[in-house]
Amino acid sequence: MDFKKIQIIFLVIFVMIDLFLFSLFRQNANLQTENSNKGSDTEIIKQMQNDQITVSPKLSTSGETGYYLSAVNDDTLDTTKSKLKNQKTTYSNHILRSTFKRPIGLYSGNYHEILDKLMKKDTFVAHGSSYEYNSDLSTKTSVVYSQKIDDGGTMYGPRHGEIIFDVSADHLLVGYTQSYMNDVSVLREKTDIISPTKALVWLYQYNEIPDNSKIKWVKMYYTQLLSIKNNVVLIPTWVIGYTSSGSSSMTIKRINAFNGAILDGEGTTKAATSNDN
Repeated sequence: MDFKKIQIIFLVIFVMIDLFLFSLFRQNANLQTENSNKGSDTEIIKQMQNDQITVSPKLSTSGETGYYLSAVNDDTLDTTKSKLKNQKTTYSNHILRSTFKRPIGLYSGNYHEILDKLMKKDTFVAHGSSYEYNSDLSTKTSVVYSQKIDDGGTMYGPRHGEIIFDVSADHLLVGYTQSYMNDVSVLREKTDIISPTKALVWLYQYNEIPDNSKIKWVKMYYTQLLSIKNNVVLIPTWVIGYTSSGSSSMTIKRINAFNGAILDGEGTTKAATSNDN
């Protein structure tokens, strides 16, 4: 049996263990719900409002579904970088960093409308059609594109399927950082996940949202659960962006959409200003 097959077997075993622990968690959570008098999610949302926490998006309370996915974090970007034009590139740890020899002007229209057209050219960026514009993560100086998944989902994280374009103060596109996940496939059929409302409620109950905050968006992305060498398991994750009183930045939190656990890492703080002109 070759080494790659052994790696995949280990990944499947880890997923099975995670599913077993998740089932135990669900059973325990159901018992706690039956014996608890803490009130419904609606009542907790009212408590949040009393703490001056506002929620801009209308969130669903219905259960949703998501996959366990596998992907390969290989050196595809390194092998395809020779096709890129007008760029000086470096490559390390599966991340491609590019600087344009002649910066590209973004003087008219919204930045992403110009970039959408450029993304179709394989001399501009590798695998451009695999990404879509992400308005939630983009700012005036950083335009983000997230890698798409066949069922309509997207990935999250600078190391897992993301392009971050750098824009100068005088509206010049000066370069970008890119990661790309190869051979994305389903490890297991769709499984129930918690609702976005439940994710927000639990984040509040974990004391992760300060008073006088504004919830700007709650989106489901696929993020890394574990990895062995270049093989990665991705899970559905509720990613929540909010701003706090007196701050011009957006704080990003992640919650495992299977069991509600807070995920550390890649919960970076970004400027909250939109990049639309």
